[in-house]
This record gives sequence, structure tokens and C-alpha cells, in this order.
Amino acid sequence: MEKVELKVMMEPERLDALRYFLSAKEKSTPQKELQRALDALYEKYVPAEMREYLDNKCKPATSRHRPRRPPRAHTLEKEAEAIQGGQQEEQT
Repeated sequence: MEKVELKVMMEPERLDALRYFLSAKEKSTPQKELQRALDALYEKYVPAEMREYLDNKCKPATSRHRPRRPPRAHTLEKEAEAIQGGQQEEQT
């Protein structure tokens, strides 16, 4: 699924303090925490049916694995004749 970048403005001093305390106490980053907050907002406000629809719509299309059909009998016969014909030419 394609992602959109969101920009948030904050004073550098406050961001530095946030980074320091997040890394010291939570072993996290402002980006990780903002992502968690966005995910929580999405879960809270977007109805489950819409989330399910979007999840199904945005999943990469996986091709169904179909077993290969065995070759038809007449195709096998032609290949066998071609092989035998080639072997006979080599022998002569």
C-alpha cells in the first residue's frame, strides 16, 4: 500500500527533550510513537467494516497457484517421434 508522509511542526528544543526521554525510558522514538498514535486513531474512528475493506483492497494480489495440466497424449507422441527421429539420424 502506498504511504503518505505527514509533517508535524515542533520546536527543536522540545523535540530534543522528547527524543532523549523516549530513548532513555521507552527505547522508542517520536516517529514510532506517532505511528502508534495514528494507528490507534485509525482503529478508534474508522469502522471495522471499512478497515477490513481497505485491508483487502490494499493487500498485494497474490496469484493463485494452479497446478500445471499434463500435456495431451498426442503432444507426447509427437515429441517422442521427434526424439526417435533425431536418434535415428545420429545413428546413420
